[in-house]
Amino acid sequence: MGTKFSSLSKSKKQKQPKERTSKKRHHDRNMSRKQESVALITDHLSDVREKYHIQPKELGHGHYGVVRKCQERESGAWFAIKSIRKKKVGKIDVLKREIDILKEVTHPNIINLHEVYEDEKYLHLVTELCTGGELFDRIIAKTQSKEGHFSEHDAAEIIKEIIEAIAYCHDVKHICHRDLKPENFLFETPDEHSKIKIIDFGLSRHEDTGPTHMMKTKVGTPYYVAPEVLNKEYDKSCDMWSIGVITYILLCGYPPFYGDNDHEIFASVRAAQYDYPSPEWDGISGKAKDFIDHLLKKDPKARLTAANALDHPWFSDLGVVDKSTLPKIKHGGSVNTEFRKYMAMSKLKKAALAHIATHLTNEEVKGLKEVFQAIDVDSSGTLTVEEIKDALANGGFTKNFNAELESIMDSLDVEGHHELNWEDFVSATIDKSTVMQEDKIRMAFHHFDRTNRGSISVKDLAGVFGSEHQAKEVMKDVDFNGDGVISYEEFHAMMEADADK
Repeated sequence: MGTKFSSLSKSKKQKQPKERTSKKRHHDRNMSRKQESVALITDHLSDVREKYHIQPKELGHGHYGVVRKCQERESGAWFAIKSIRKKKVGKIDVLKREIDILKEVTHPNIINLHEVYEDEKYLHLVTELCTGGELFDRIIAKTQSKEGHFSEHDAAEIIKEIIEAIAYCHDVKHICHRDLKPENFLFETPDEHSKIKIIDFGLSRHEDTGPTHMMKTKVGTPYYVAPEVLNKEYDKSCDMWSIGVITYILLCGYPPFYGDNDHEIFASVRAAQYDYPSPEWDGISGKAKDFIDHLLKKDPKARLTAANALDHPWFSDLGVVDKSTLPKIKHGGSVNTEFRKYMAMSKLKKAALAHIATHLTNEEVKGLKEVFQAIDVDSSGTLTVEEIKDALANGGFTKNFNAELESIMDSLDVEGHHELNWEDFVSATIDKSTVMQEDKIRMAFHHFDRTNRGSISVKDLAGVFGSEHQAKEVMKDVDFNGDGVISYEEFHAMMEADADK
């Protein structure tokens, strides 16, 4: 066990960049401004420090840059900021792809990208702040504890959330992650049962359509990479192999495939031979081992898909998917009124509420995430009429809400479907006093004021709603003085206006 565990620890250390020589540092200091500059990644340069105060202390660092805590100057809201040295990035297109993917995904178990800034030297990704540390660090802490590993229930809770996020990536967004490992997950808070989030999509890509098309780039991290990736012909099922490896590690503290160097680790992965040695695995259930066995299949076609993995009895036997323990929504007879008010709101106000919803704290959300995930049985990231009606049939809502739910849902038009996503769900159900606070309204205003001019233009709105025509329609509803822009005062009045009017 000692050899296996030490090799896992070493993988963390190998991530760190090598110390540069004094000669190299001298060369860097004398590099000209022209040499430092690289092609634009976004559409314009801006100074992130004008909007955010960035703390000097590092939260973490990697080969390309550092992560720090930052505070939005006007709202006082805290975020994380990842500053990437552009000249260190070999393939700018890969970085652009990661940003595009982060902008595209919206899921409770995926880090939320708040804003992107770019100056001459750095690209700055402003994301939600997660304070619970890496999954890797919790694994190390567990191996040094009396138990030596996570309990089955705690491991199942973590793995279920990971699979829910990957099911959303695979089945809704058709994204293959390609580098799932404990270093790429953060806990939202230090709480023992905190939600977990995928934080890095640097090697991710959209899976091309077509039954015969396979990805061929050898990517990933040795301990977690699937055998077919080493052979450079694979599909999204490689992510499920990685989840199988992570599950194994959570339950015993060391990886199933190991070696003294990358060559030996790859040989072990290719052989796909592993066992459950005593005494670490003596108390682990047969269902847990069966779950792992169905993910660590050498034949990718024999592996569980993400959607099927969520139905494995390991989770239900441990009560991880028992919806009866989740908080109920207590809206009384006002639910239909609140939904109708929400649907009557202007498009800009809906978009603002959706943005605010992604930045609410756990306390402010008060269990709504758990309810949303309980209803979202296919982990699609959206609630359909059928899913909500099934949940209502099992209790938790009033009869009035159940009776009128379908007509309300039919009036929804979220991305062209009769579905409700997480942001709209929160916006339509949460107490409005929680979201209608000055700091949150100002935060939303700055989100739409993309050029930081102190007003929202038609061009800003076109970037949100997809066309200049839509932008002009929205502008007409909110630009009360007709000057062609939306001031903060007009935006604030829109947010506080009665939706029934």
